[in-house]
Amino acid sequence: MRIIVIVLLVTLCFGITYAGNIDYLTNRSVNYFRNFARNSATDGADLISYNPAGLVFLEEGFHICFGNEFFLKDYTIDAVPFWDTTSVITYESNEPTLLYPDLHVVYRTGDWAVFGAFTVPAGGGALDYKDGIYAMSLLETGYQQAMHGSPYYFAVMNEGNIKASSQYLAGTAGASYAINDMFSFSLAGRYTSARKTYDGQADFVIFFPDSTGTPVPVETSSRTLDVEKTANGFNGIVSVDVVPVENLNIALRYETRTNLEFKTGVGENGWNPVPLPDSSFSVEGFKQRRDLPAILAGGISYRFSPKFKLSTTFNYYFVEDAAEDSLNGLDNDYKNGFDIGIGIDYQISPRILGGLAYLRSDLGGSEDTFSDLEYNLDCHCIGGGIRYSVNEDFAFTIAGGHNIYDEAHGSESFENCTYNKKVWYFGLGAEISFR
Repeated sequence: MRIIVIVLLVTLCFGITYAGNIDYLTNRSVNYFRNFARNSATDGADLISYNPAGLVFLEEGFHICFGNEFFLKDYTIDAVPFWDTTSVITYESNEPTLLYPDLHVVYRTGDWAVFGAFTVPAGGGALDYKDGIYAMSLLETGYQQAMHGSPYYFAVMNEGNIKASSQYLAGTAGASYAINDMFSFSLAGRYTSARKTYDGQADFVIFFPDSTGTPVPVETSSRTLDVEKTANGFNGIVSVDVVPVENLNIALRYETRTNLEFKTGVGENGWNPVPLPDSSFSVEGFKQRRDLPAILAGGISYRFSPKFKLSTTFNYYFVEDAAEDSLNGLDNDYKNGFDIGIGIDYQISPRILGGLAYLRSDLGGSEDTFSDLEYNLDCHCIGGGIRYSVNEDFAFTIAGGHNIYDEAHGSESFENCTYNKKVWYFGLGAEISFR
């Protein structure tokens, strides 16, 4: 069995996605869990992340929104190994994410609103496969075949683990202006700093056919991986908000692509001695692009009564454009992705605002992009929560939800792998106003 090492290393990214597309995340405030359809909202300082042009509808003064989100994740790979096609091996990561903060600050005066935010626009948390992943046996097999110059060698991992983290931190600043009672617009910029880490270790038994053609163990090997990648970039954000008639709001937002050139830092890579086509895991200082895609987002909301508002939302991700310039850092087989959803706000009592929402997320992936190292699966998202107003200037929100993922399979070296995810999440947030 000949293993193509290129396929394995080029896709060594470990996608960690909860709500959004590929690397990009839309869950930038706890209010989002209460109602996914925030793109046309006009309440809350977290509009910085969803409808910055709508900030002009806040009351005059300072408004602060902050919170933290928690994720319970179960990622599974069910692999039929090439060395024993009668069995199934399950590799699992259930590492939770317990720190996922956000902070939004707005100052509103006259026709203007100026704002700043700290968010996590992509990545988020870690995956920890305590028994390793199937791809590690494939990678070692390719390594042994290259070292010995023979396609008949193969490796079986008897013990191993791998942990990968992906953290993007961003600061946003900008201003919004109300042209009149109907039109407002906003301009902003965001600076993003990204860091990815990969730490793993594995022990292998190496097999080679004897004189009868029966594979027998001929040696053992051990590998360690300790690699870090860092990048930073800037993008622009433009937003418009239109109120054509009373109770109807229409909003549109465009975020330019964030160019990110990741620089590699190699602590250790046990597969280094063999020349590999992807140097982003083996060469100190190697640079490789993996951009965050441009986004077109918007929504429409209508308030049917003082108690009830219905909202729709969409996000369209220009993944193909980002992949084209990412120099193999992002698989060219990805298609453009989208989210589409609907949500309701209901004033349960004078102090309690309830929310419930549904979102369908198509990430643009397929069997050609799925592997042990990156399986960004399409999903149905259900969320809801309540906002409790202690008084006119202070409120807190508790909200959560669940993603239902579409099971998927890979291709080529991963055609016998089945991928699935289960993600539950909740958050606690607060809003403070100084009028």
